[in-house]
Amino acid sequence: MSILSAVFYCIEMKLILRTPNPTEFEKIKLHIEEYELDDRELHPDQFVAAVKSEKVLGFGRLRKHHNCIELCSLGVITKCRRKGIGKAIVAELIRKAQSNIYLVCVIPEYFVPFNFSIVSTFPECMKSKLIYCRNELFVPQEYVVMLRKL
Repeated sequence: MSILSAVFYCIEMKLILRTPNPTEFEKIKLHIEEYELDDRELHPDQFVAAVKSEKVLGFGRLRKHHNCIELCSLGVITKCRRKGIGKAIVAELIRKAQSNIYLVCVIPEYFVPFNFSIVSTFPECMKSKLIYCRNELFVPQEYVVMLRKL
């Protein structure tokens, strides 16, 4: 599904992309734990939640470091995957960031359509994130750092 198709799908399905309310944020934190995502220094204002009929279907986060912005803690509820919700969330996070964005992931092909590229040089905060992921968030795939330039 293309990025544009994902956005139209969300409009058609009456999906709302917004900052989560306190109840939604508590549910997001539970999903972050369940999906074993980065749970450090979570604040509701960092998040975009995809909400339909008062239910959180997905979420993503922009974490501001002192020298960069990181897209992280991206997740979609298991039964709602492969419908474009994650792509719509990423597109909204990019719109909100309005600057270069870094991320650490194991599925770089997902982010290439958003103009992210794998990079080998990056700020120290992203080096720390890469080490954190490799040491704390175990997966069989290799972690990479990606950058989307404005």
